[in-house]
Amino acid sequence: MNKKIKLLPLAIAACTFSLPVTAADIEAGGKDLGQVEGEFKVMSILDAEKNNYDPSTGTAYLVKLKYLTPDWNKAKLGIGFYANGDLLNMTDFDVDPNSGEKVARGMFVTDDGSEKSQLGELYLNYAGEGFEINAGRQLYDTPLTSITYSTTPNFHTAFGISTTAVSGLKLSFDQVTQMSFGARAMTDWGLIGEGTQTAGATVRPNLDYIGQAEFHDVSLIATGDQTADTDGISVFGATYSGIKGVEISAWDYYAYDISNSFYLEGGYGLPVGGLKLKLLAQYLNQTDVGSLVADNNQGGTGNFAGGIDFDLFGLKAVLKGGNWMAFAAYNKSSGDTGFFNSWGGDPAYTSSIFSRNAFRENVSAYKVGVKYNFMKNLFVMLSHADYGQSDSVGRFGPNNVEAVTDAKETDVVLVYKPMKELMLKLFHANRTSEYDDYAGVERTQAHTRLVASYSF
Repeated sequence: MNKKIKLLPLAIAACTFSLPVTAADIEAGGKDLGQVEGEFKVMSILDAEKNNYDPSTGTAYLVKLKYLTPDWNKAKLGIGFYANGDLLNMTDFDVDPNSGEKVARGMFVTDDGSEKSQLGELYLNYAGEGFEINAGRQLYDTPLTSITYSTTPNFHTAFGISTTAVSGLKLSFDQVTQMSFGARAMTDWGLIGEGTQTAGATVRPNLDYIGQAEFHDVSLIATGDQTADTDGISVFGATYSGIKGVEISAWDYYAYDISNSFYLEGGYGLPVGGLKLKLLAQYLNQTDVGSLVADNNQGGTGNFAGGIDFDLFGLKAVLKGGNWMAFAAYNKSSGDTGFFNSWGGDPAYTSSIFSRNAFRENVSAYKVGVKYNFMKNLFVMLSHADYGQSDSVGRFGPNNVEAVTDAKETDVVLVYKPMKELMLKLFHANRTSEYDDYAGVERTQAHTRLVASYSF
C-alpha cells in the first residue's frame, strides 16, 4: 500500500476530532440522568519489516460508547458497547505469502477485519458504607487480568465485594466465571507469546469454538477443552497503604482444576535531593491444581505437559524530576515451566510493547528507560529491554522452536495531547525474537505505528 495512502487515517481522525463533542454528564430539568463516555480510536501501521513475522499492514478503528446510570439507592448500572473493524477497507487481508507482508491481526477481533460489536460491559455497582459490590461483565482490573490492548479489550465476568472498613486497608473477594478475548489476544498468543502460552493467551483466540469478542467459561479460555466444567477463579486481594509512601498488595487466584497464582508487590516512595524516588519489588508464584492443563496442553509445545512450576521475582526503581523520569527494572524467572498466562495479565516490570519474555522459563530480564516532557502536552519515551534466552519452546505453525539468541527490544514513543480528550501517539519498536534465525528464518521487527484517539 502506498505510504501516502497509509497517512489517510490520521487525516480522517483529525477531521473527526474537529467535530463538537457534548459533555459526559446528562441532565434534563435539573435532574441527573447519568453519564455517557465514549472513544473513537484509529490505529495504523506506517512501516514494518516485510519478513512474514513483523505485522506490516493494518488500519483499524474502535468505537466505544458507555452509559452509567445515576445512583438509585447507592446502586448504578454500567453498560459498555464496543465496535471494531477495518477502517475503510484499508487493510490488505489477502496478502501474497511470498511478499513478506503480514496482517496485523492483533488490531481486529475477526480474521477478515469485518466489523464486530460487543456488549463488553454490563455490570451492577453498589457502594455502601465501607464496602462496594460489583457484578457482571466488566474491565476487571487486577494484576493478573489487566493487559495492554489495541482496540477491543479483554473483558471478564466477575462477581465480588470489597471493603475499606479498616483504615488504609482494602480487602476484596471476586469470583470470575467467564472471559472474552479482545483484539490483541491474537498478538498475545502469536507475536508476543510465540506459542509459548506465557503472554496472556494459552489457546489460539480465533478458534472456531472460541472466537474473540465473545464470552466463554474460563476453563475453555485456558485449555480449549469444550467438555471441562470448572468453578472458575476465586480471587482474593489485599492492599495496604496506611503508611505514607508505602503500598503493599497481595493477590491469590485459585483457578479450579487449573492453577493457583499468588502475586505480591510492595512499593515505597521518598524524596531524594528534590527528586522523587520510588522503589518497587514483586513476586509471582504459580503451581498447577489438578491435571486439566497437563491433559489439555493446547500449545503443542509440551511446555506445560508436566504441569506448572513457576516463580518470578522483580525489582524496579523510578526517579522523577520536574519534566523527566528515568527507570531501571529487573526480573528473574525460575522453576520448571513458564507462567501459564491464560486470562490476560502482565505485571512484569520488564515487559515492552511486543515482548513479555519475563514470563517464560528461566529468564533474566533487564529494562531501562527515560521519559522527557518537551512541554506539558508533548513527551517522548525511550526504553531498551534485554531478556537473554529462555528455556520455553515456541511454536510457529506445526514446528516447535528452541531459543537460539538473546531476545531484546528498543522502543521510542512520541505522545502529543493538544487537549485533554485528544491523543496522538507515534511509536517505533525494534525487536529481535529469541527464536530469530532458527532454521534460517528471520524473526525481527522494525515496526512503526500511529494511534489517534478522542475520548469524552
